[in-house]
Amino acid sequence: MRRVRRYILLLGGLAGSLSASSILTCSTNGGPFTGTGCYTSPSFYTVESVDWQTALGTAATAPYNPTVTPWQSTTGSLLGVGLAFGPGYSGGANTLLRVDNFFRYEASPGFWKAYNASGSPYSSYNTYMGMFDALPDAGAGSPGDHLISAGSNHPIEIQFDRGINGVMFRVSTPTSGDVHATIQAYAVQNPGLGDIPIYTYSIIATNASGLCATLNNGNLTAPTPCNSAPYIGIEGMPQNIRSVVVSTTDAAGLLIGGLYLDDTFDPGAPEPATFTLFGGALAAFAVMARRKKTIRK
Repeated sequence: MRRVRRYILLLGGLAGSLSASSILTCSTNGGPFTGTGCYTSPSFYTVESVDWQTALGTAATAPYNPTVTPWQSTTGSLLGVGLAFGPGYSGGANTLLRVDNFFRYEASPGFWKAYNASGSPYSSYNTYMGMFDALPDAGAGSPGDHLISAGSNHPIEIQFDRGINGVMFRVSTPTSGDVHATIQAYAVQNPGLGDIPIYTYSIIATNASGLCATLNNGNLTAPTPCNSAPYIGIEGMPQNIRSVVVSTTDAAGLLIGGLYLDDTFDPGAPEPATFTLFGGALAAFAVMARRKKTIRK
């Protein structure tokens, strides 16, 4: 098996600016943290991706309460993807938010301005100037990384209407410092507190949270994205992942980027239960064969 790998401007007040290099360590299933074998962009087998703006609309959308109805979308391969809160969530407003990590160029008077500055065509957008990528607009409408944000103590649950093999995305948190995040994969679509994850992957990424100093630079020079939000994900679980829950130790919440999915679907592949039954049958035949051999002696 392959390696199993709004708040916003408001929360921005909690966040400092860091630009130092990030160091990533990771842990699987509660094991020790190590600097080797952690997920990076090229290490994940991607079949298709989900961009949150394409799936759920622009960052001008109002806060959404997934406890009423989860956000839902469908990928190009007809995989249903939903967003909700994970089991045992608690805290403030029960809302998710579509957010863009962005700065833009103001052609007149000719300098860089905040994405939602007064008079901007994006003034109603939910924005963040954090550790994700942030392509400059320059009048072309390039809104940088499209994100989902959750408030304090709200783990984000991503659901799939059929089992997939793997999922990966970028993650960061509003409070400056290090990203402490965990993703848990479940074989059920709506896990409860009593459900046991089939795999757990945790990361610590230093200097990878809060506001990006070179992006939030006083609007005087061309901003440079930090682009240091780490990747987190799980793969190598053949058609077994029906949901994942991502959580953080940051009380201010978390932000996640678009999804990279390994959702290769083999309709003829046996389900795990089928493998179990098949294995049990083989074992039974083996016992019977041994007994028959003994009798013949």
